[in-house]
Amino acid sequence: MRMPVQLGARLVKRGLAWLRAWPWFVGSIVLGFLIKENFPFSHWPMYSNFAPSSAYVYVVNGEGAPLAIATFFETAPRLRRQFEREWKAGLKARDARAQSEADIEREAATHVLERLARRLPPDERAAAGRLGLVRANLKMDETRAISVSERTLAMIEFDGIPFTPPPQGSVPRERH
Repeated sequence: MRMPVQLGARLVKRGLAWLRAWPWFVGSIVLGFLIKENFPFSHWPMYSNFAPSSAYVYVVNGEGAPLAIATFFETAPRLRRQFEREWKAGLKARDARAQSEADIEREAATHVLERLARRLPPDERAAAGRLGLVRANLKMDETRAISVSERTLAMIEFDGIPFTPPPQGSVPRERH
């Protein structure tokens, strides 16, 4: 009958540890009320203040129909980051070359499309015909109405772009 006594002693010891920590818990709650931070009922919610404009990019085929980005083993947020990285690199290098912003956007879109085209299997290439990258700009006005404007940044052909299959088991993961 020693086992229940030992188990009871351990539980009492753990309970005492919680009792020793309670001033920290109470103190953090009081501090939260003093600085008016009542998480999760916060005065400063994470998504309370949206920017008045935003943009995203997507891939289209030769007829202008959108293609699923998973076909290229990518995700939509990663595609946007890749395009923005290429675009910003082009803006930094713009001082060396006299280029307009539209030319830089077209060049960045072409680089992204060429990388994506390598991943598209030959049978899907034939169905797509060509690849294009479209940028959609979203703007919210004073009445909170949202307008969308879309512009095709670049279209490429598959000529001379080899097919490079992705490694087996490579599935894009979304980062949160």
